[in-house]
Amino acid sequence: MLQNFPSRGLPLSIESTSVGKSSSRLLSAQRPKRQRQLSGPGSVRKLVLVPANTSLPPPVSEKYFNTTWDALNAALVSIFQDVPITTSCELLYRGVEHLCRADKSRALWDNLKLRMKNHIINDFLELELLSAAEVISASGGITSKANNMADVVDGVWTRWTTQLGLIRNIFFFMDRSYLLTAPGEKSIWDTGLDLFRKCIVENAVIGSHLISSLIIYFGRNRSHETVQVPLISNIIRMISTLGVYTSAFHPQFIAATSEHYGALANLHVESMAIPDYLKLVFESLDFENEQATSFGLERATRNEAVAVVKNELVRNEVETIVDRGFDDLLNSDDISSLSNMFGLFEQVDQGKILIAAWSEYIRREGLKLVMEPSKDAVMVSSLLFFKAKLDNVLEKAFKSNDSFDNAMRESFDLFINKRQNVPAEMIAKYIDDILRVGNKEMEDDEMRERMDRVLVLFRFIQGKDVFEAFYKKDLAKRLLLNKSASDDAERSMLSRLKTECGTGFTQKLEGMFKDIELSKDFMTSFKNSKYASNKNDGGIDLYVNALSQAFWPSYPDVPLILPPHMAKALENFKTFYLTKQTGRRLTWRHSLGHCVVKADLPKGRKELSMSLFQTVVLLLFDDVPDGKDLTYEEVKAATSLDDRELVRTLQSLACGKIRVLSKDPKGKDVNPGDRFKVNLKFEEKAYRLRINQIQLKETPEENKDTHDQVKRDRQYEIQACVIRIMKSRKTIRHVELIQQTIEQTKNRGTLDLGDIKKNIEKLIEKEYMERQGGDTYVYLA
Repeated sequence: MLQNFPSRGLPLSIESTSVGKSSSRLLSAQRPKRQRQLSGPGSVRKLVLVPANTSLPPPVSEKYFNTTWDALNAALVSIFQDVPITTSCELLYRGVEHLCRADKSRALWDNLKLRMKNHIINDFLELELLSAAEVISASGGITSKANNMADVVDGVWTRWTTQLGLIRNIFFFMDRSYLLTAPGEKSIWDTGLDLFRKCIVENAVIGSHLISSLIIYFGRNRSHETVQVPLISNIIRMISTLGVYTSAFHPQFIAATSEHYGALANLHVESMAIPDYLKLVFESLDFENEQATSFGLERATRNEAVAVVKNELVRNEVETIVDRGFDDLLNSDDISSLSNMFGLFEQVDQGKILIAAWSEYIRREGLKLVMEPSKDAVMVSSLLFFKAKLDNVLEKAFKSNDSFDNAMRESFDLFINKRQNVPAEMIAKYIDDILRVGNKEMEDDEMRERMDRVLVLFRFIQGKDVFEAFYKKDLAKRLLLNKSASDDAERSMLSRLKTECGTGFTQKLEGMFKDIELSKDFMTSFKNSKYASNKNDGGIDLYVNALSQAFWPSYPDVPLILPPHMAKALENFKTFYLTKQTGRRLTWRHSLGHCVVKADLPKGRKELSMSLFQTVVLLLFDDVPDGKDLTYEEVKAATSLDDRELVRTLQSLACGKIRVLSKDPKGKDVNPGDRFKVNLKFEEKAYRLRINQIQLKETPEENKDTHDQVKRDRQYEIQACVIRIMKSRKTIRHVELIQQTIEQTKNRGTLDLGDIKKNIEKLIEKEYMERQGGDTYVYLA
């Protein structure tokens, strides 16, 4: 029915027609004349355009305008009443075209706008919408579909857009000619939308009820009630099309969303289990995203609604969430909930609060493991389990976040050094346990894994001099008593310590291994010499470790009377040694001597692994008639052992798990006056028996001696550090010297400020430095 119109690119000549005739002469557009001139090769073709006639059309009569408008108005009435148009739409279209060509576009447009506005106000607004609003107000709210303003507006909007489409078809020529170029005028469609917006949506009563009905619908949807999704979607599209979405709907929707989730947080954050509450948050986020998609909400509204959920349910409740649930989630190892919490806190930029809670938890729980003396025996294994648990949380729940990793390291460094020296000692003993058991009870990979894990704890401790002292003492026992399960494992651990602390830390330890290797070569030479076999040594198979005193721990010189054949064997070795190593002094340390004794006991022959002290005591009973006993005093006189060593030795023989001797009176304690004899009821079935475990056990006296030695070594380290600083600086103030001394020695152990000052005074007395001006020191070359 509609046709395309001539292009406006070229001027067209228009011939007028009589208004009394029913037919009209078509537009006459003169075709431009083309002139073509041909010439020889290389000629250029020219196209010449002849302008058309540009004379203006004559005006139409007022009668013709009114008659045409009456026909158009009758069509509008039919459209507004939703009834068929009786007049031919083509004639109506031609009438609009004639009026526009006769320069009546302005008057025609004014009439159409007024008619559209009156229709919207009189028919839609007053007859339908305001009456519906009165019913809603009278009923106290939206109670049914009939009273729902959204339903009424949706019906009116659907009718109006349909009517507006028909109007545009009839007035299409004016829409695409006059309105397209007239300044300040909009198209018929845009004008119709503006009129609907101003008269309907922006009406104080209608607009308020409409937005309220929408908000109520979304509230019902959040309460999981059944709602009319198509209706709400249509209204959302309408207000978006009319351009009032951002100003009228969006703010109220966000306010209602905030109110809803604020109330939801108040209802559940204190009563619901935190894992369930975190699930509720994610369900709410998913719900808002799905709701926005289903109802066609704009992206900005969707994003802000999601942000409101996060703020109301998470950001405003972070302290409550952390206080109520974070520690419990860590204790129960709830990775899923911790991951949810981490993700949500990161999204609301509250990760610092979670990091602070993480640090506080590690410090508090770590102090429980470190500060309880009764749990020292399991301290390291507990710390390793604790660290492995935290590493798992860090990796799986916190996605190996650097901030959480750094916080964990700082927390470990803080609590593990809260109790000075003890963690370092316990780590050394834990490694000793690994290397004594080693490959006999675990695979190589498992042992290497345990080494690597314990070295992680080693990196945190500040008292590395304490660790070194106990590690060296335990290593010495493993090497000298043949209790090291694997040489490869020992050297692997030594290599790891060298990597961690440098060659200076492991220099003495490497010297110990060197002494053991040299001793093997030395004993090979001894056994091939004339000194190895002597009829007076009782056939003893002697093995001696020749140790450099600078590398090994110091051992007390315990007096001991050896049986004659033992003493002769040692004398033979000493003679051989001094022939090979002139200018050296050989000192025997019997406390770490051990023997393998083949004994004929009442229940059969046994092979006993014993300490030298145990062996000397047991051999006393070799010359005692069966059934006879020796008193405590007799044993002491025959061995010359002091009371402390003698009591330990007799307890291990007569009161331990394997009782070679029996004691009278019975009991676990050994006292002067007790009597001892060979245990005739000894019934151990195994052929080889280890009784020298006592040598591996550390006595309180040994522990104290080790700590005292560390304290003495620290004094020398302080003095050496001060001298290095003074040589470098020449002149330095007191405070700066103290700070640099602490900084340079912190990895060796925590220094006492009083010890630093005392050692500075000692160096001044020895004239290595002098004080000037009260707080300045000068190095004396």
